Amino acid sequence: MKRRLVIPLVVLVVIILGIGAYLIFRPKRAAAAAAPTATVQIGSIAATVNGAGNVTPHQQASLSFGTSGTVTKVNVQVGDQVKAGQVLAELDTDDLELQLENAQVNLKIAQNKLTQTQSPATPQDIANARAALQAAQANYNKVATGGATQSDIAAARAAVASAQAAYNSAIADAASGNSQLQAAAAALQKAEIALNQAEVNYADAIQKNATDTSALAAYQNAQVDYQQALANYEALAKTANVDSDSKVQQAKAQLDQAQANLDKLLTPVSQDDLTAAQAQVAQAQNNLEKLLAGPDQATLAIAQAGVEQAQIAVKQAQLALQHAQIVAPFDGVITAVNISVGQTAGSGTAAIEIQDLAHLEIVVSEAETDVPSIKLGQTAQVTLDALPNLTLQGKVTQIAPAGVISQGVVTYPVTVSLTNPPTTVKTGMSASVSVITAERDNVLVLPNRAVHTQGRQHYVNVLFEGNVIQVPVTVGLSNDTQTEITSGLKEGDTVLLSTPTTTAPRVGGIGGGFGGVVIRGG
Repeated sequence: MKRRLVIPLVVLVVIILGIGAYLIFRPKRAAAAAAPTATVQIGSIAATVNGAGNVTPHQQASLSFGTSGTVTKVNVQVGDQVKAGQVLAELDTDDLELQLENAQVNLKIAQNKLTQTQSPATPQDIANARAALQAAQANYNKVATGGATQSDIAAARAAVASAQAAYNSAIADAASGNSQLQAAAAALQKAEIALNQAEVNYADAIQKNATDTSALAAYQNAQVDYQQALANYEALAKTANVDSDSKVQQAKAQLDQAQANLDKLLTPVSQDDLTAAQAQVAQAQNNLEKLLAGPDQATLAIAQAGVEQAQIAVKQAQLALQHAQIVAPFDGVITAVNISVGQTAGSGTAAIEIQDLAHLEIVVSEAETDVPSIKLGQTAQVTLDALPNLTLQGKVTQIAPAGVISQGVVTYPVTVSLTNPPTTVKTGMSASVSVITAERDNVLVLPNRAVHTQGRQHYVNVLFEGNVIQVPVTVGLSNDTQTEITSGLKEGDTVLLSTPTTTAPRVGGIGGGFGGVVIRGG
C-alpha cells in the first residue's frame, strides 16, 4: 500500500520541477519585443585610467642675480625664445673685471716663481752667488778694520812717521844747546816709536781677529805714554820758547793731522756694524748652498701652494663675474621681466621668469588601485576644457615612487607629457587625461549594457528566432562603454540591452576593474 503511494508522489514532484524549469528558461517573446538590441561585432577595445590636472611646463624657473648691483643690460622681453646659456641680463662689472685681471696677474707671478723653484741652478746663477759671497766677505773685512785696507793703514803710518821726523828735526834745530829739551825730545821720539809699533800690532790683530782686546790695550797704553812724553816736551819747549818757532809749529800741525788720519783708520768698528756684516756673509753663504743643493721639497710645496691659491682667486673672480649675469638654464620662453636698465637689483630677487613651453605636461593623481596598471611609455589621450574640440596625444613619463596621503586616501602623481601640442595650448589650462593601459584588436565587443552579472558569472540575453536566451559568457577587457567577450558568443549575434535605470561598477577586465561605471538594467 505504501509503495503504491510513493510512486505517484515522485511523479508529481518531477512534473512540478519540469513546470518550474519551463517557466524560468522558456523564451521571453514579450521582453524581446520591448528591449533595445545590439549586434556582437569584431572591433578594438582599450582600457583606460582617467584623471584630471592642469597643463604645466616641463621646466620653469625664476632667475635672479647672484650679487647686487646696477643693471646695465636687459637683453630679452616677454615672449622671447631663448637658448640655454644665453645671457639674459647683466650688472655693472667694471670693478669685478679689474679684480679678475689682478687675480690673473698674481697667478702668472706664482706660476713663474714655481717654474724658477723647479728649475736647477745655472752655472751663471752659481757664479753670481759666489760673487755675492765674496763681496759680503770683503765688506765684512772692511767693516772689521774700520773700513781701511792694509795699504791705507801703511800709507797713513808712513805719513805719521814722515811728519814725526820733520817735527823732531824742527825741535832739534830749535833746541840745540838745551840739554833738558834734547832729552825730552829723545823721550818723545822713543814714545813715538813705541806708539808706531803698537799701531802695527793692533792693525795686524784686527785683520786676524776683530775681537782681540790685548792688542787694543797695548795700543791704548802706547798712546798714553806718547801723550805724556809730548806734554813733557811741550812744557820744556815753552820755557825755552822753542814752540814759538814757526818751523816747529808747522811741523807740529802736520804731525797732528797725520796722526789724526791714522787714528781714524784704526778706530774700532761698532758691534752692530760687525754683526750686520756677519749676517750678510751668512746669508750669501746660505744662498750659494741652496743653489748647489737644488730646491727642497718644502720649498717646492710652498711654491705649488702659491699657484693653487692664485688659481682659486682667479676662479672666485670669474664666479663673481658670472653672478653679475642672468643666464638661461634651458631652452624656453621668457614669461616675465621684472627689471630695467639703471635699476639696482639685489641677489635673490626674481628678475626674469622662464618656462619650457615646448615640453608641456600634466600631473594627475591616480588611485592606488589604478597605479599598478600604469606603466612608463603608455599612451594617453588628453582633452582640455578650454579647447573641447581638440584631443591631444601624450605619454606617461613619470610615476611617483611614493604615494601622497590626504584624508586617509592614497594617490600617486603620474606625469603625462604632451606630444607636439599646438600653440593654442597654454600652461594652466584644465585637462582630462585617459591613460591607455591595455589595447586589443580584432576581438568580439559588446556595449556594457548587454552584459549582466549574477554572482561571479557573466551572462548576456541573446535574441534568437524571436526568443530571448540567457547565455553565459566570459569577458576580457572593458572600458567605460564596451566589454570584450572571449567566449559564449559569435560575431553577428543579437543581444538585448538593459534599460538605463541603475548603475553598478563596470565589468572587470584583465587584472580586475579599470575604473568607470557601466549601466545595468533590473
